[in-house]
Amino acid sequence: MQVRFFGGLSVSAGADEGAVPGRGQQALLLRLAVDAGTTVGYRALADDVWPSDAPEDPRAALQSLASRLRRALPDGLLASVPGGYRLELSRDDIDVTRFQDLVAAARSENDPRLARAALDLWVGDPWIPHDGFDWLVRDLWQDRGHAERLAAAAPPTAPQKPIVPVAITGLVGRGDELDAIRDRLATDRLVTVIGPGGAGKTTLALETVRSAADALIVELAPAAAGEVWAALASAVGRGIRLNETTPAPPTTPRQRVLDAVAGREVVVLLDNCEHVIREAAEVAQALLVSTPGLRILSTSREPLGVIGEAFVDLGPLPALDADELFARRVRSARGTPPSPEERETAERIVQRLDGLPLAIELAAARARTLTLAEIDAGLSDRFALLANGPRLSPDRHRTLRALIDWSWDTLTDAERVALRLASVFPDGIGSGDADTIARAYGVDATVFDALVDRSLLVRRDGRFRMLETVREYGLDRLRAESAETEYRERAADVLTALATDRERTMRGPGLRAGLAWFDVNEENLSAALRTRAAGADRRAGRRLLRALLWAWAVRERTEELRPALATFADPDSPLEDEASVVIESLSLFSASFPEPGETPTFDPARFRARRIALEEAASRHPSEITILAAPLLRLAETVLQAQDSPAGRAWHVDVSDGELTSAPPWSRATLHMLRAGAAQNAGDAAALGAESERALRIFTEVGDPWGTGIASQLRSEWLILAGRLEEALAVSDNAARIVDGLSSVSDLLQMRAQSVGILLRLGRLDDARTRADEMGAVAAADGSVRALSQARMAAAQVEISAGDGAAALRQSQAIRLEPGFPDQITAWAGAQRAQALVLLNRLDEALAALREAMPLAIRSHDHPIVASVLVAVAGWNAAVGRADVARTALARARAVRGAADDHEPFWRWVQERLGADTGDLPASAPGIPLGEVDADVLTALLD
Repeated sequence: MQVRFFGGLSVSAGADEGAVPGRGQQALLLRLAVDAGTTVGYRALADDVWPSDAPEDPRAALQSLASRLRRALPDGLLASVPGGYRLELSRDDIDVTRFQDLVAAARSENDPRLARAALDLWVGDPWIPHDGFDWLVRDLWQDRGHAERLAAAAPPTAPQKPIVPVAITGLVGRGDELDAIRDRLATDRLVTVIGPGGAGKTTLALETVRSAADALIVELAPAAAGEVWAALASAVGRGIRLNETTPAPPTTPRQRVLDAVAGREVVVLLDNCEHVIREAAEVAQALLVSTPGLRILSTSREPLGVIGEAFVDLGPLPALDADELFARRVRSARGTPPSPEERETAERIVQRLDGLPLAIELAAARARTLTLAEIDAGLSDRFALLANGPRLSPDRHRTLRALIDWSWDTLTDAERVALRLASVFPDGIGSGDADTIARAYGVDATVFDALVDRSLLVRRDGRFRMLETVREYGLDRLRAESAETEYRERAADVLTALATDRERTMRGPGLRAGLAWFDVNEENLSAALRTRAAGADRRAGRRLLRALLWAWAVRERTEELRPALATFADPDSPLEDEASVVIESLSLFSASFPEPGETPTFDPARFRARRIALEEAASRHPSEITILAAPLLRLAETVLQAQDSPAGRAWHVDVSDGELTSAPPWSRATLHMLRAGAAQNAGDAAALGAESERALRIFTEVGDPWGTGIASQLRSEWLILAGRLEEALAVSDNAARIVDGLSSVSDLLQMRAQSVGILLRLGRLDDARTRADEMGAVAAADGSVRALSQARMAAAQVEISAGDGAAALRQSQAIRLEPGFPDQITAWAGAQRAQALVLLNRLDEALAALREAMPLAIRSHDHPIVASVLVAVAGWNAAVGRADVARTALARARAVRGAADDHEPFWRWVQERLGADTGDLPASAPGIPLGEVDADVLTALLD
């Protein structure tokens, strides 16, 4: 069988021509043909068959392609073997490989006849299925150039074949980088492979020059300052013979090297330049200027800085390649690769070692005496664990510490400060913050760029980042010098200043940018907060916590807020600045809203005295936040009073007209928003309408998306009660769009659930179902209990509206509310379950669900939730034939809510169940006003 690629793809067996359909099968055939007769691994095949858009499971996709290709070829030609596939053809049966072999033989024997035989095979340009095989085309054209020179019977003088050290172990990965080096050398005369120590720069450089016809390999690691020319001169005798026409022996190393390379097309490898970087740059420039045909490949941890220098950055190994390298070296060390049970540990080890090949090899070598779990645990002190490398390795590669010591020794004092300071910023340093941070440590920000050049920092996504191994080295240095506390405290100081400046911009259009800053510095700020918690000065900690509060509030980071307040709040500390007032006010406010299942323990008189003291301090330290202290603390006091109330008294916000008029716009909008929330909760529809309009208007003017989103929700609630449903939908949808990405997924889903409810009130069931399905997909991706609960409640609401009790009950039963969930959420879920059971006529179960939901709703003091439960109570009463009690329940729902939500689907179901003549809803009831949330009265509706 013959396979031809010159001039187009052709497959033939004798006189029969075959066809290979499909680009995927054609690409697989070409890749196997290039290495005919040998096994090609799955990874190599996948890289070339799908160079830019690999499938999720490449091995399975290759298996499918191979199965189809096998049907297009004669039996037995495509073999499936361990690790990959093999094309059972000789290289002479494939035109491109026969061409390559003939050119190689022609060059080896300086034989024009063989060169002409190779050129006879070139009947047209080589065919490839896609651009991912451009490397093959380049190789073939390069071979054609050699063949044409030989065929013309004018070959250049053949130099001695360069002596390149043979690789002891096979190269794992790095195919893209190797191609990039070759590409750069084809177009640029000076190419520097840059990367951190242990990344494999030397290995790739040697692999590159292995295929060069002429090469000079110069190992500069042993060279000291002033010895670079001597190192090249020493290599000259090994790599390139001197020009025989030289009239007199050269007298200096420089002259000897320049004479040796004169007139030659040679690749000079300058390996490990970083410690003699200036001299290496001068030598490289002299070589390039003196010898037009010369090219230089250098390896270094920083650029040479020569005009025209091209770079190939060598970072950590990709995860799959790093895992493969570790597995191979573990197998070498102990005889078996990591077992399936050890795979997760192996991957974690590789990740913790930043994917650096040398570090991976050092760690894998320890598998001879340690389990992988012990290696993983030992990485907490990685420099002690990886302190014994191969005895014949260069000193700089024998231990992990020596690897970085080699770079440390070349740093200036300022660069050493920068490396150590960067180690206490685990999230890295933003380029916009670099000047401020550098000044805090007495250096210039340019040192960060210098460390990038030296491969000790990486600049990515606008940040200076450090590999974890280098960061541990910096921390180790600080601990050895007893300077870690000092550096961490400076970091906390500068982060407090930066966070304070950012926080001031976040109550307006700068909110998103501010949140983005806090997000990317999350671990930096957490480390700073831990430093402050460990220190003696709580005032500094309060200032940092104050700067974090607004970002935490918007992101709903309550699980971090309470312990932080417990650490830094101190009721006995003087209220001497704005930060102290805010922290102490928030601490008191938080104490009145304890964790679910707990009750406040404050003595009312002591609470009142502390509140008054904080209000006075807030007036002495005015800000957008402290101006909210007095109203919020008065609100908290009403909550405490409500705990002992026999009736569920709604919370309210006591704000004077003077406080409103004197407040800055953002604070004024927030106070109106709090009033609107209180009015909604108290069933005061008129106040809800007025206050939500004012809050939304001012937040819109200020340009604050967070406030605009919440005020829009409140405004939409009032529009629903007013029957202006289309307006309510527009406002609710706009709110969800505005807050998208600001708060938690569950918060966003709550807003979307509001829109689902409005669509159902409008009778747009299909649209509501589509929205609910979208919510389900978002919640599934998020995976949190709150998000999933929100989505399932919305789905249950849709099914109830559709009259499908069974589907609604399935959604309701899928809700998993953990202990400690807010009472109002649990009550609402119980009301939905009761509605589904009523639709199914499972009335005893519905009654049980309502008996659970009602006390939770009352205890929540959330009147809209109480109203929702009352509507479900009305439905149950209507179903059991108690029409009058059902009407009373609806009347109480209307009074508690502040208006009749008579477009709500289950409300309509109740009315239809009661019949066309529902009678008048009662306007009052003996002894207890309809709008009063009295536990005994409301529970009696179920008796």
